[in-house]
Amino acid sequence: MIMKNKISSLLLTFILFSTVFFVFSINEASAHKSQKHKIMKCIPESERTKAQLQTDKQWNYLHRLSKLQQDCAILEIEKQKGEIKDLEDTLGGAANCGDIPFNHKSTSKTKVYQKTDAESFVVADIKKGQELLFIAPSQKDKNWYYVKVRKDKSCGDGYIQQKFVSKKESEDKAIKVGPKLIEIRQPNWNKEDKLILVEAEGTVSITGAIQEGKIDQIIINDEEELINSDNTFTFLLFVPNSGAEVRIIGNKNGKKIKELIFKVRAGK
Repeated sequence: MIMKNKISSLLLTFILFSTVFFVFSINEASAHKSQKHKIMKCIPESERTKAQLQTDKQWNYLHRLSKLQQDCAILEIEKQKGEIKDLEDTLGGAANCGDIPFNHKSTSKTKVYQKTDAESFVVADIKKGQELLFIAPSQKDKNWYYVKVRKDKSCGDGYIQQKFVSKKESEDKAIKVGPKLIEIRQPNWNKEDKLILVEAEGTVSITGAIQEGKIDQIIINDEEELINSDNTFTFLLFVPNSGAEVRIIGNKNGKKIKELIFKVRAGK
């Protein structure tokens, strides 16, 4: 019994000494300048020696990982991080295109970016004449358009410089608005020129058109919007449950020609 207690005491002393030595070694490594270390390598558990497995067991008893286990864990984490990054790069905002009609095209070879910044991640490389789905101008920088682009069997979303986007010829016929100077075409009016109702709170895309030759500038809620070559314009509006007011001003040569004020509300 005495011998058994001595062995237990010696084993406990050895474990404590090993722990202190390990901590001390880490502190020493942190305190010295970096030196050349052996390349980290993972030895699978099935290939470890009995001594290595015993070392694993000793450290695990203290609820810690052995050096071999640490190396394998670190290398596995790095591997998974690399795989996730590769997957993100491959997807690039991918989504199903469905049967959406793409009504714009690129005028030159260019790129679609994740942000309104040519230094940001490239979502897709664009060829001259490639079809694009125009969604809206960027709210932060009108020189960029938010678009969808086909990528094999999927779609990618991102930003493209406005100068590289034009309407497809089949879509480029000028829209006539009759006697009106400014006309809202979508969504439909509930009370003409006064009220539009939408299903629920959220962001709504509103499309309008101007009378050709009469208006050359559209300002909506103090922000200038682009007039397309077919005389249409599109803008995004966030509609809270309390509703939102829209004020559209049409100018010609800097002079106000027409003003249209209406409300958009959620509900029926």
